[in-house]
Amino acid sequence: MEKVSQKFELNTKVLENFDEVMSVKLDEVKELKVTGFDKGSKWLNIISLCANVKTLILEGDARLNADKILANIFKPEKLENLVLNNVKVPTKSGLKRFQNLKRISLKNIRFCNIREFFEGISVPKKIEEIIISNTDMAKVSISILGLFPNLKYITLDNLQNEKLDDFSFLKNNKKIVQINLANNEIPLHEINCLLDCNGKKNIDISIKSLKATLKITEKSSELTIAIDDLEEISHAINLENIENLNLNINKMTNIAEYMPFLKHQKNKLHVMVKDFSCLDTKSAYKLRKRLSLKKIKVLSEKHKTNCDLEHYIRMRQELEKIIASVADLESEPEKFLGVYQYLGKEYIKDREYTVPHLCKVLQNSLKCLHIKSNIIAGKELENEKQHYWNQVELEGKWYHVDLGLDIENLQKNKAEYCLLGNDQFFETHVPKAGKNHYCAENFNQKIVSVFLKTGLYKESLFGSYLEIMIQKIKQVLKLNQKQEVLALPQGKEKRKKK
Repeated sequence: MEKVSQKFELNTKVLENFDEVMSVKLDEVKELKVTGFDKGSKWLNIISLCANVKTLILEGDARLNADKILANIFKPEKLENLVLNNVKVPTKSGLKRFQNLKRISLKNIRFCNIREFFEGISVPKKIEEIIISNTDMAKVSISILGLFPNLKYITLDNLQNEKLDDFSFLKNNKKIVQINLANNEIPLHEINCLLDCNGKKNIDISIKSLKATLKITEKSSELTIAIDDLEEISHAINLENIENLNLNINKMTNIAEYMPFLKHQKNKLHVMVKDFSCLDTKSAYKLRKRLSLKKIKVLSEKHKTNCDLEHYIRMRQELEKIIASVADLESEPEKFLGVYQYLGKEYIKDREYTVPHLCKVLQNSLKCLHIKSNIIAGKELENEKQHYWNQVELEGKWYHVDLGLDIENLQKNKAEYCLLGNDQFFETHVPKAGKNHYCAENFNQKIVSVFLKTGLYKESLFGSYLEIMIQKIKQVLKLNQKQEVLALPQGKEKRKKK
């Protein structure tokens, strides 16, 4: 008894039982999938028996002869859908018999003449859908799709050697229903074509040579740009077609110079900062006052969620106090030790805090000073509870620091867990698996000790105290000199005025 099936897959395994194949009612097959490769006549005979194929899927490798398979399609006028996956595309002569193709799909295609393939399609006006995914375009301009004036659906995903340089064909096509475009970069000047064209859009792309991305869905359109690119993008893109404008501030920025443009876009503007080092209190006030901005997104936060702008301003004010406390210090180690000591002695006064909060404050303070730092989760062996600490990079080397455990020590101008390497630090700490930096050695602990006791970056405690004494003597001498000047008798004219 013959088996009726709308779909049939032809592969080398199927051919092992030829009688089983012959039991299938092949003239009822609508979708034929050919995988693998076989030079035998049985292979081609089976294809020719599939007399009413509407969808042909060729999947395999470059050895699969697409032209020979197409030549054995018994009724080429029936074929509407051609799906090519990881094969060599058919030639112009192989395509000429197929007058009713409506849908073309190219996936995982390499080392092929894409231009010749598209130009070889017999009746281009009948093509309604084109899918190109993970395919080497061999530098063929995307304008090649302008050959198909009645396209309704376009999908372009992860193209290589692409030239997405001319989407003008979309503007003239009133029949476009859906455009899907992802995992690629397009030139800035082509964005307006995508914004202005007809149809629904599912677009997620980057803009070439800029730190910018464009996302368009049925629900919204969203343009994310770096503040450095603001002027160039504002001149090139019709922002009236964008519902949400995300401004990414990734370095210390004076927001005042951008304010005229930002005021014009304030109803759609969302501001993101890389971290607290990028926007000072003054600029944050301007965003709140002149743009009526209430939220800001801090990208370094764990969940990258919006936070209240008032909260950001309060946090930044605290950081600016911390930064001011080390303004006179010069080297990275000095600045770090100054911040570490300030947080352990001054910041914690009259406030409630947690260890994770202290780690964040330390990290943000150091970022404002352009010192790299990250937060590590793990366990402190003494109590086996979850614990947090920081790693910090000073002069090209990474070290562990545990401000949470050093609070009591810092009150006494000393530290036990400051700038240690793996060997010593891991005697008391166990980190969770993750991208933790390797800390090869301890920082000079004599320098740490002397700094915390004297505020001087020296290796010798005696030398530090001697320097402090000299400075105090100089201050006393200056004060005495000032007092002597003030104690001089008044001049004649001043005495007369009395």
